[in-house]
Amino acid sequence: MNNLSKVFVSFTLLATCLTANAQKVKVNGVVTDPSGETVIGASIMEKGTKTGTITDYDGNFTLDAEQGSTLVISYIGYKTIEVKAQPNMKIRMEEEANTLNEVVVTGYTSEKKADLTGSVSVVKMSDIADVPTGNVLSSLNGRVAGVNITTDGTPGGGNTGTLVRGTTTINNSSPLYVIDGMMTRDNIGSILSSNDVESIQVLKDASSAAIYGAQAANGVIIITTKRAKKGEVKIDFEGSLTAQTFQTNYDLLNATQWGDVYWQAYKNTYGIHPTSLVYGNGEKAQLNTTTPFFTGANGKTLTATNTDWFDLMYKTALMQNYSLTLSRGTEKGTSSLSVNWIDQDGMLRNTDYQRFNTRLTSDYKFFNDKVKVGESVAINYWKQHLAQGGIEEQIVKIHPAQPAYDNQGGYGGGYIDVFNDTPNVMRLQDNQKNNKHQYWRVFGNMYMEIEPVKNLVLRSNFGVNYYNEFSKTFVPSWDEGPRKVDTNELDTYHYHSLNWVWTNTANYNLTIGKHSASFLLGMESKKNTSENLKGYGMGLTSEDKNYRYLDVITNGAKVNGIGSNYSMVSYFGKINYSFEGKYLAAFTIRRDASSRFGKSNNSGVFPSVSAGWRISSEKFMKKTSKWLDDLKLRASWGINGNDEIDNEATYTRYLVSLANASYNISGDNQTLASGANKVYTGNPKLKWEQTKQFNVGFDLTALDQRLTATFDYFDKRTSDMLFQPPYAGVLGEGGYSFENCISMSNKGFEFVLGWRDNLKNGFSYNVSFNGSVYENKITSLPDAILYTFGGGQPGKSIVGHAFGSWMGYKTDGVFRTQAEVDEYNAKYDVEIGKPGVGRIKYLDVNNDGKINASDQTWLGSDKPKFIGGLNLSASYKGFDLSLFFNGMVRDAWNNSKYYTDLFQCWNGNHSTRLLDAMNAWTEYEKTGVYNCSTPALTTTDSNNESRSSEFFIEDGSFIKLKTLTLGYTLPKTLLSKIGLRNARVYFQTQNVFTITSYTGADPEGLGYTYPLPRTYTFGLSIGF
Repeated sequence: MNNLSKVFVSFTLLATCLTANAQKVKVNGVVTDPSGETVIGASIMEKGTKTGTITDYDGNFTLDAEQGSTLVISYIGYKTIEVKAQPNMKIRMEEEANTLNEVVVTGYTSEKKADLTGSVSVVKMSDIADVPTGNVLSSLNGRVAGVNITTDGTPGGGNTGTLVRGTTTINNSSPLYVIDGMMTRDNIGSILSSNDVESIQVLKDASSAAIYGAQAANGVIIITTKRAKKGEVKIDFEGSLTAQTFQTNYDLLNATQWGDVYWQAYKNTYGIHPTSLVYGNGEKAQLNTTTPFFTGANGKTLTATNTDWFDLMYKTALMQNYSLTLSRGTEKGTSSLSVNWIDQDGMLRNTDYQRFNTRLTSDYKFFNDKVKVGESVAINYWKQHLAQGGIEEQIVKIHPAQPAYDNQGGYGGGYIDVFNDTPNVMRLQDNQKNNKHQYWRVFGNMYMEIEPVKNLVLRSNFGVNYYNEFSKTFVPSWDEGPRKVDTNELDTYHYHSLNWVWTNTANYNLTIGKHSASFLLGMESKKNTSENLKGYGMGLTSEDKNYRYLDVITNGAKVNGIGSNYSMVSYFGKINYSFEGKYLAAFTIRRDASSRFGKSNNSGVFPSVSAGWRISSEKFMKKTSKWLDDLKLRASWGINGNDEIDNEATYTRYLVSLANASYNISGDNQTLASGANKVYTGNPKLKWEQTKQFNVGFDLTALDQRLTATFDYFDKRTSDMLFQPPYAGVLGEGGYSFENCISMSNKGFEFVLGWRDNLKNGFSYNVSFNGSVYENKITSLPDAILYTFGGGQPGKSIVGHAFGSWMGYKTDGVFRTQAEVDEYNAKYDVEIGKPGVGRIKYLDVNNDGKINASDQTWLGSDKPKFIGGLNLSASYKGFDLSLFFNGMVRDAWNNSKYYTDLFQCWNGNHSTRLLDAMNAWTEYEKTGVYNCSTPALTTTDSNNESRSSEFFIEDGSFIKLKTLTLGYTLPKTLLSKIGLRNARVYFQTQNVFTITSYTGADPEGLGYTYPLPRTYTFGLSIGF
């Protein structure tokens, strides 16, 4: 036997002896977190084997392991540690602070945050988990740089809108939502409960969103739902009860104050006092609450009252939200079932919302984990009672002396004396209480994933979105004193749609030395079909709610219905490359073909390229390693598309009509035969809107992950926007047609700054501030609409101004003295209006010595100049406190000032600012100086002050304490004794206070919106 053989035999015998003598030992211990609380469900694995266990309710574990082996302890949110196996172990885990290893879901795949080269924001669900809402997106307002959420107090959050990096197009600027791989633009609140959401990722730049091609010009929001995890058997319950209270910036006149203002305005105008059935004819107004101002048939009378319409129409309302989740995970698969019920009473009379959600998810593995199958299916049902259209505006403008009811309990009202023609708002909203609006939706997907060879994953995903809606709206006959309508109306509406998406992808990961790359190839097809049916009629024989069907109408019957469909097929690919983990690049390309465009342009190609440099990994940065954890520079360029237009825009359409296309073919001068008239001219040359976007930015973490910073600058340029310009009359009927004819730019920057720390005494805190700055403008228009688009006029195009800009007159406050008025009249030829003390002073913008329509100019827009959010949170020994502030810098058009500040324009209610104007006029009569910014009281609009001008523009900036939350988590030592995994109680209030100079209802939601409530919530979370 040679020497080599001897060595081999000796080694074999030694290994055999060692194996024979290896002994199993019983290892036990307890696992705790940094505060000393035990960790339930931590994974304990013997390194290099499949032997393992998890900690129990007391954080204890027992394991049979090889003597001298190493144990690997891991738990979500904590650093994985390795320790030598031994009896009576005490293991203290540390929280995972390194966010670079977080996995971020991007288009059709996922990547480590450290490897991202695009601009992607990740929403921490822990920050918004306590916010009670019917739409999870409404709780993101101000929390994500580059995302602007608009919402109001409508129950269910149905009026929530989203913009990613501002307005991208004059058409639909809402982003694409991708939920577990299924794409949609529908209301998120009707698809899932916020309790079902695991994570939200916002793809903002072209590089990250280009994988979605023609649908991604407005950004992409990816929502991943919760799924059960391996080794878990859990039951989770969450419940909250919320009180919603009415709040507004409006401070309106009561009936007595209105009379005082009216008397003064009349005297200012005519020098005498008025005569009124409601306020008498004395030197001072006296509200008459005893003598009827109207007497009708059957002894019905109306008498003036001091009516607080806000108090009658708004109330404190309750919202209940309950969620139950059951989940189970094993080595071979996981499954979970969640149910959610939300019941929200509206603050506005006869409005509410109820929704039931259920979601089933599962993931299973076969053939040594080479095959995976799973699904996620949600079935949702909801119903609601809606606000009458425009009711919020009607409540503001209705007269405070108008009675809500007559002497017999009927509705009060009537266009009599000082009262305006505003209908009784209680009647309008009472009509809604028996109207039916019911909806249901099936939304989900199923997938199969195969790994035929190592690192190659083939995946097929099929998603379905089925929506069904039924509405029945009934308007009964009514009377309000002198006003009466004897005919009732019934409108029924049924709509359903089916959308499906089938996606097939191949993903391959490759690592060779210092080089690593991932390759994605995919093919996707989708089809959307919809159909609606509408019926209308009048004169129902009975108004009983049990007989409100089209069968009982007696006249005016109308039936119409229509359907549409839309399909797309796409091919896409992406390459991610990394060298030494510090030089990063990504390349994406997608080709989409859509049925919405003509044959010559029905497909488009959308490429993108991005690169990243982890500069902190360079040798020349070694001196900074003591304080700098990571610094990555990023840059990207790409093209995205937008196809949100009419499905039949490329086709010429005709309408069969008796009213518009009839002819007396028989020649008897009586019988008309219906024909067809052209209503729209198709454009087969239509093509995609394209948005080219450049982005540059950096990501920084420093001081042991305590300091974080992100910065992005972007420049988005959208061309070939789709628009229907006016047409020459000589073209005849059906001249309207879509064209690619408008361009827009939108650029700005975003930043996020964060600081967090865990102190040795167990106190931890987190501060995060984000901000976004935008500049939007129209860059080109065709000659046909150069001076008309957006409200322009000859020589004054909106080109160079923001989309939605205001055209009007510039002003310089009001005239304070008669000398100012005389000087103004001597200097200018006033063709529009009549200057006077207390009247608005309009400027001569074009310096021609005249005040006329030519002085109108662009006054700005309500596009936000800055959007920001500040989150402060802290925790100590189970207690947690968080405060979230959001804010905005912008101008605002306060259209309510037409009612509130201009007495001469409206007989309805007004702001208490008119009391200041009344007092200021009294002082003017003494001193000769009118010292008030509100125009003087008058009953005639002699100065044309209702015209569009800077008078209506205010500083719409605000800072709002959006949410304040105080919570307490029970210690695990106590929970283990009562058989619970976790338990937390909390109290939260929303819309706590607002700092603003805006005089409208709420600077967060301009115009006449359903008011945002101030809410008070008590919540409970329990895990079994």
